[in-house]
Amino acid sequence: MLRSSLILALGLCASLSQALETPLTIMTSNKVGIIDPVYGSIAIYEATASKSDRLGLGKPSGNFKADLELGLKRCLDERDGVPFQQLRVGLNTEPAYGEMFTPGAKWLPSKPTKKEAAAGKAALLTRTLRGEDAFWKAAPAYDGVVRAAFSSSGRYLAIAVPSLHALLLYTIDSDTATLMAIRNWGPDLAITGYKTDPAPAALLAQLPADKRKEAEEALGLGEDSKPAADAPAAGPGLVAEEAPTPKSDVWIGAGSADSFLLVDVANNKALLYQVPAKALTLNSVRDLAVDLTIPGLVGGGLRSEPSGDKLLEFALSSRKKQIAEFALPSSRQELMLLVQQSAGKGKSSTFEAAMSSGGIAVLNFVERRVFLTIDTKGGQTVALAGARDYTLDIAVALLDQEINNRTNARILLSDAKGFATAGKRKSALLTLQLCLGLDPTLHKDAEKLFKGAFKDADQLTQYRALIDEAVKKADELAKLADERKKALEEKKKPK
Repeated sequence: MLRSSLILALGLCASLSQALETPLTIMTSNKVGIIDPVYGSIAIYEATASKSDRLGLGKPSGNFKADLELGLKRCLDERDGVPFQQLRVGLNTEPAYGEMFTPGAKWLPSKPTKKEAAAGKAALLTRTLRGEDAFWKAAPAYDGVVRAAFSSSGRYLAIAVPSLHALLLYTIDSDTATLMAIRNWGPDLAITGYKTDPAPAALLAQLPADKRKEAEEALGLGEDSKPAADAPAAGPGLVAEEAPTPKSDVWIGAGSADSFLLVDVANNKALLYQVPAKALTLNSVRDLAVDLTIPGLVGGGLRSEPSGDKLLEFALSSRKKQIAEFALPSSRQELMLLVQQSAGKGKSSTFEAAMSSGGIAVLNFVERRVFLTIDTKGGQTVALAGARDYTLDIAVALLDQEINNRTNARILLSDAKGFATAGKRKSALLTLQLCLGLDPTLHKDAEKLFKGAFKDADQLTQYRALIDEAVKKADELAKLADERKKALEEKKKPK
């Protein structure tokens, strides 16, 4: 019985470890932290050219899963029958949880907008609190996904747990991680902007009038998004239930002056926290929705040169001869369609980021093909330094690759003919294979050049297979070109 129970336990551990992410290894200077998402252990090491010592043996080791468990079960208050756990309320954090929901405070509007009032919705403050009630009532649990970063000084360790909206801050005291603060960033997601620049309105002002209206409507920033002066904050006729605070998918990086930039990719929010004393303080919130939308509407970039449109204009004019010779896409719209058609198969990262020690972060939203450059300005604010929609950059790269492929294919076709003439038919076949792989439309030229060149039955079979495959691929390319042409014609039709 003992042996079967042990096997069952090992099996459960194995299935659990497969469901969780791998341990995190982070480093600052020569200090290394290994955070294990399965066991919750936090181990600190010193790694140099001559050693890798385990530190902090004189004190109990930190364990973030134990801290999560305690925070989930320890109740600090109860209001209207709803218990408030430590993990929800937070610890040593500013603003305090209660301050976030104080009417008239700067964090959340206590009056609904005109649009919200017309729809019978409560103010954002009320809806956010109800969303928090729903989130914690559903008994959220740790799902094994963890993000972590050391602060710039190496004195603090931040561990972000998206499934619980929990940001745990540890001091690295005597080389041991000790819990110092907890912040529930759930309510922070409702803030539309705090100590951040430029404001969305300033970015929208850069758009042509028709594009500005389109962006305002898409982002909910129109006239009806302004506060309704006479609307009640809540009332019996208003919806009493709200959806739970939204789920998160985050990246965290260390800025300067012991600050941490938390990017919630799922909710398009950038949250900047700092440790100015013995508290984890929210310094800035930026809503990235506008930043991600506008670059594509203003020619590819904000504070980014050359703009995508200028880059494309130069590329098309300087490559005019090759485009005509090889019948390649010659307009912005057709190249955009080429990017869509050329998207590779398989799963790639949806978000990637990097952050310098000076507090400059580059946030790459891969699926949207937009990257934002963020300046955290000494840990004080989330400022948009620049933005680029790099779709047209990819389009130009694809165009160049097509030109290179077609050019190289013609050189290889000549090389293959030379090998065949010299009787080096194996080399001729290999070279022809590479040639037709780069430009399958050369299959007709190949058939003329190599007519009767291959007498050996096996080589002739290989040759015919190369030609047949090239014909097939050339037909596929022609079909894609036809689809692009039809799509462009549809766009030109009046709606």
